[in-house]
Amino acid sequence: MKKARRCAALAAFAVMLAAAGCTETLIGPDENENDNPPAVIQESDVPMENGLASAHTETAPAFDIVRAMGVGWNLGNTLDSIDNQKWGISKEITFTTPERYYETCWGNPVTTAENIAAVAKAGFGAIRVPVTFSDHMDEDFKIRREWLLRVEQVVKYVLENDMYCIINIHHDTGHGSWPWLKADSGNLAKLERQLRTVWLQIAAHFADYGDKLIFESFNEILDIQDRWSGSDSASYTAVNRLNQVFVDAVRSTGHNNANRFLIVKTYAASTEEDALDAFALPKDSVADRLIVGVHYYGTVAFVMHQSQVGWTEAYTDWSPVRDGRPVEKALKQLNGRFVEKGIPVIVSEFGAQNKGNTADRAKYAAHYVITAKQFGIACFWWDTGGQAENADSVDSTTLLDRAGNKWYFPEIVDAMVKAAK
Repeated sequence: MKKARRCAALAAFAVMLAAAGCTETLIGPDENENDNPPAVIQESDVPMENGLASAHTETAPAFDIVRAMGVGWNLGNTLDSIDNQKWGISKEITFTTPERYYETCWGNPVTTAENIAAVAKAGFGAIRVPVTFSDHMDEDFKIRREWLLRVEQVVKYVLENDMYCIINIHHDTGHGSWPWLKADSGNLAKLERQLRTVWLQIAAHFADYGDKLIFESFNEILDIQDRWSGSDSASYTAVNRLNQVFVDAVRSTGHNNANRFLIVKTYAASTEEDALDAFALPKDSVADRLIVGVHYYGTVAFVMHQSQVGWTEAYTDWSPVRDGRPVEKALKQLNGRFVEKGIPVIVSEFGAQNKGNTADRAKYAAHYVITAKQFGIACFWWDTGGQAENADSVDSTTLLDRAGNKWYFPEIVDAMVKAAK
């Protein structure tokens, strides 16, 4: 991926490094937005695949929302980009506005309404808009007005295309010394205050938006040792506490936030047993509005830049779920832990990097989406972005050429959309 000035961007999934901030004032909700509520999808509308019916029969509103999403797409490496300018925008940024600088500093162009319309036209039902706030806050965690307005503009692009939109706080968590939000039991009271301050501002700004705007608590939260798995019980408990702070903060702002659908995350957004065992769904003042979010890509050798090019789990006949295969195993586990207990799930990041293996990636994407759909789970492809001369030179999970507004790999997009339908 291209780099701009002092930005160090890693072109791989969602583990970009983070931290920083700036000053300005906080703003309130947009009084003019009146998004229409989503249509309710009936259980009978969910097809049976190979005789395997949907793995749950719940009719709770949050399940309807997840089913209606179909398949989703991530606006990756864009509003989540950071420059590690701790607690202040770099004084060297004189050639453009800070908003434009940050949005483009990891190699992507400024997001346009046409970009989002292309995603909608392709058949995606939802867009996740990762947002990092670290470089846009002062030392008191007050968010710059201009940054919230730019986030809002992109949110409107999504909602105007009648898609669901998810926003979160993204590289405010993660690997490294600079993310301010960690699963740190020894510093938990301070972290709770900071997280509450940030979400009160975001929630107040978007308080009057309709049900198609969804908030996600945070991205891949790690402990102070940056462990992706095998953390300690105190750190897992800290994640549960922080998810509760998020829910309480959003609900306290009233308006449509009193009933808004919210996504809460496991430790590291993990599907591993220790993280799932330790996870506790937050208490909520309204029923059936919480969704669990995780990330799962699949076999590392296939999805990342390693030797495996073919995907051995691909079934051309889309056979029923079986034990022992990585994708199915993870999805069946999520079904047993959550869906069968009345808790809906989304996989907010999945994908596979290009190795000149488009046909296999399309099989992987279709099989992943249709298997998840059997359990009522919606999946979101992580699109890294960045520009390439052609599809052959794409070396990441990028699907959309955002400058040319066309798909590098329409086969993969079509496979996912067909599977979701």
